[in-house]
Amino acid sequence: MKHFLAPLALAALTAPLSAQTIDVDQPSATVYMAGFSQTDLAQSFIPNVANCSGAGMFAQPGVGTAEDITIELWDALPIAGGTLLASGTTAGAPGTWVDVFWSAVPVTPGTTYYLVFTSNFNTMGIAGDTANPYAGGQVYANAGYGSFPTFDYTFRTYYGNLGPTLTVTGTCPSVTFTVSNATPFGAIALLTGPNAASIVVGGTGPCAGTTLGVAPPTIRGIFGADAAGGLSLTLTLPAGACGTMFLQAVDVGACAPSNVEAL
Repeated sequence: MKHFLAPLALAALTAPLSAQTIDVDQPSATVYMAGFSQTDLAQSFIPNVANCSGAGMFAQPGVGTAEDITIELWDALPIAGGTLLASGTTAGAPGTWVDVFWSAVPVTPGTTYYLVFTSNFNTMGIAGDTANPYAGGQVYANAGYGSFPTFDYTFRTYYGNLGPTLTVTGTCPSVTFTVSNATPFGAIALLTGPNAASIVVGGTGPCAGTTLGVAPPTIRGIFGADAAGGLSLTLTLPAGACGTMFLQAVDVGACAPSNVEAL
């Protein structure tokens, strides 16, 4: 166990985003399934895990030129009263997987959800398979989301960590910090700041864009989670910290911040 460290640069949080894991996977790409110019492209699927943190599609080789691809997660088709749950946009190129990620959102395993695919220039296309390789969903394409029950796009979905939970017990300056729901055996950073306010991690690292809840943040220590993704520390703090600082934990591998607690 490490003791509280001297203040570190916030760049120390830029660890690989390792907590993204594939949930639903349909890798077969035997045909050129649809072009973005056809509009209203969607794929239904049934998640196996209770959250969704991203999705990807395989761009048909030799079709179109590099462009921005947007993938949205819906709880029903947009024309059927669906609600947009999450979305992401990234640069895509023909013949490659195009994956986007978002903060993990809760989903219900066994329930059908929908991925909607759009692009900014409509030159590229999506590969797929017409032999019903994925029984849990189907292709929709053309204006009005035409139904193709035995067709599937080449696609995949991801799940991730929903974020750690932080509790503080005891009477300052002797307090116990307890973190749960972090990545098993992963790194947990403890941050303090004089204000409970939002601040976005800058730079270009993998955790860039993560919104923290203490400002300005200082990393006070980096610790290892146990097999259950937990951490418990009992420490005696400097008297000056009592009533003047706020604390937050960050699951470093998932770039996932906890709730904020007052010291």
